[in-house]
Amino acid sequence: MSEPRPNRIGLFLLVAAVVALIAGANAWKTSLKVRRVDVRGNRLVQTNEVLQLAHVPQNALLYTADLTAIEQNVMSHHYVRDAVVERDLPSTLRITVRERIPIAIVNRGEPLYLDEEGVVLPRTIARHLLDLPVISGVPGSVTLPLGSRVNGSDVAEALRVLVALRILNKELYHNISEVHLRGNGDVVMYAAERGVPILFGQGGVAPKLVRLESFWRAVVRDRGVQSLEYVDLRFESQVVARWSDDITKNM
Repeated sequence: MSEPRPNRIGLFLLVAAVVALIAGANAWKTSLKVRRVDVRGNRLVQTNEVLQLAHVPQNALLYTADLTAIEQNVMSHHYVRDAVVERDLPSTLRITVRERIPIAIVNRGEPLYLDEEGVVLPRTIARHLLDLPVISGVPGSVTLPLGSRVNGSDVAEALRVLVALRILNKELYHNISEVHLRGNGDVVMYAAERGVPILFGQGGVAPKLVRLESFWRAVVRDRGVQSLEYVDLRFESQVVARWSDDITKNM
């Protein structure tokens, strides 16, 4: 007994329907226009700045928009670290940015900012940045072209200290007003309160900062900084502090 033959007409109609559906969907997609550009992730960079850089024409076709070109346009802003552009049907382009966050100021004729990677940023959004430590003593051989990474090892060491301190204790990070470079990686920090020197020395960033944070929390907060003359972190496994009454405290 032979098997029943498939219904060729029914199969043909099904295939034709699928083809028509796909063609209709493609025609619908290719006719979609950009009605809205949604910017997300920006805090320092104004939304209007991102839109201007994206340069998406009004009523542009959604599926002919060059997403890579838009990303590159947006990333030309000094404060934009990364940008991702996505289509959101039926009529939206979504731009998600990740910004460069300044962590310190360098004065070289005019104030410039550095992010945690040492990228030099212009002072174009100063209204947002009120509480950043200044890195001083930067050698004249260090160049600071906008958008480039700073080329000095001492500056890089200062940034490592500040990045680690901000992770460990943001309050203490914001209490540092200046990081002074003395050459060969030797760093001195100054507290915002009374300008108390904190002799950091070279290397050993993590353990030194842990000791400093513990000392500041356990001793300085209790005793205050009024009579504190300096804090020295250069001794292994201890903090040495001198007070104006000539009592030296070890911790």
